[in-house]
Amino acid sequence: MKYQSAIAALVGAASLSGVSPSLFTDPSKGDADAQARACTEGSVSAFGRYVGSWNFVDSQITPDGTWVEGQGGEWDFHCLGEGIAIIDLWRPKAGGFGSTMRMLDPEDGTWDIVFTGEGSQAMSHLSGMELPDGSIELHYRKPLHDPRRRITFSAPADNAFDWTLAISRDAGETWTDVYKMRATRR
Repeated sequence: MKYQSAIAALVGAASLSGVSPSLFTDPSKGDADAQARACTEGSVSAFGRYVGSWNFVDSQITPDGTWVEGQGGEWDFHCLGEGIAIIDLWRPKAGGFGSTMRMLDPEDGTWDIVFTGEGSQAMSHLSGMELPDGSIELHYRKPLHDPRRRITFSAPADNAFDWTLAISRDAGETWTDVYKMRATRR
């Protein structure tokens, strides 16, 4: 619970759209812009390309197969230090918040990811891999969900990207989209 408290304090300290990028840099290393470029041009650039402020619209599927629009929200991605990690603060207009930290394992090129949000009992641990088409696919490692869950980030294009949550009831053979977000740069 200490992580949720720290995130709550961070989110409570400033509105998401007003969070200063320098909040996530090391002041002893000087140029905050150079530190941010380490995320957009360095080894973590697959997620670094999302650094910035986004608005999102969302929708989820109902049991009868109808898509219902949500209220949307704000999503801000930040470079941590000199490309150490990509972190985000996510806040839907319907209330609540969440935060994710993504670090790249340089040995195998996979992403090690933790997420928590309001109402979470613990950290969710995911792993991810950039695919040849530029999208990034994430799978839950802990907790394991039944049915299985997969998250996909599309590569940003025209200042927008798609995020999709899908489930599989057949051990990953087929996937059904159940929640979608379309993010556009603010």
